[in-house]
Amino acid sequence: MADIETLSPVQREIYKAMTQMAEKASFTEFVVAKKIRENTKFDGKKKAGLSLGDILVVIDLLAADGIYYSVHINSVNECLLKKEVEPKELPLEAKQRRQKSEKSMIIFTSGDFAGDKAKSKKSGKPKGDFKRNDRKKLSVYEDYD
Repeated sequence: MADIETLSPVQREIYKAMTQMAEKASFTEFVVAKKIRENTKFDGKKKAGLSLGDILVVIDLLAADGIYYSVHINSVNECLLKKEVEPKELPLEAKQRRQKSEKSMIIFTSGDFAGDKAKSKKSGKPKGDFKRNDRKKLSVYEDYD
């Protein structure tokens, strides 16, 4: 069983957001992500979702507190979180389908909330004097040593 101190930074933020929305009967992962952006004043990844693994860890932790949620995956692989009287298990087929679709989704990661803002963003340009359109002519008739 996980404890709040053992959670990753993104899982801690999910936990905070879900406890703040404990009075709601159902909500989607994107509502939780919006709440996380509000709490942390995070400006990037406007359309980011949450990893199913992170959600399930937080749901297990909330179940230890007596707050039960079940995860429902719809046809477009979005997570709907519903408050329940007792814990319900997510079907394996839906879990695998969601995890496969996460490969093409924008997902919040722990690096987004680790507090390491000093990291510089890498640009896609190579370093140095490399110019893409420089041409060097090579003559096959010259004498090479």
